[in-house]
Amino acid sequence: MSEIQKRRIFRVNRFAVPIEGRQEFMALVRRTHEVIRTQPGFVDDLILEQHSGSALFNILSILQFEGEHVLQPVIAAVAKSDEEAGIDRQALSRRLGVETDIGFYHSAVLQELLPA
Repeated sequence: MSEIQKRRIFRVNRFAVPIEGRQEFMALVRRTHEVIRTQPGFVDDLILEQHSGSALFNILSILQFEGEHVLQPVIAAVAKSDEEAGIDRQALSRRLGVETDIGFYHSAVLQELLPA
C-alpha cells in the first residue's frame, strides 16, 4: 500500500436543506452515519448544522477514514443498506429540494515560515 493510500481521508458533505425537508433528511443522515460507523476503516464523524434564515438549514457532515483504500467498501455498504431499505437518495434529495456539495480532503501539510 502506498503512502498516499495510507493517509487519512476526510469526506466533507455540505447540504442546503429547506426547512420543510429537514426532519426527513436528518433521519437519512443519521441512518447513513449509523451504517458507516460500523465499517472497517471508519475513524470519526461529525454532523454540524447552521440555521440560515427562516427557510434553510446548512448541514455539514464530516467523515474521517483510515485511507482511500477503505472508501469503496464503505460506499458499497451504504448502497446495500439503501437498497435493502428501498431508499433512492437522488430521488429523495430532489423531492426535498436538497442541494449537495461533496468532496474528499486530506490534512494540509503546513511548512514553517522561514524568516525573511
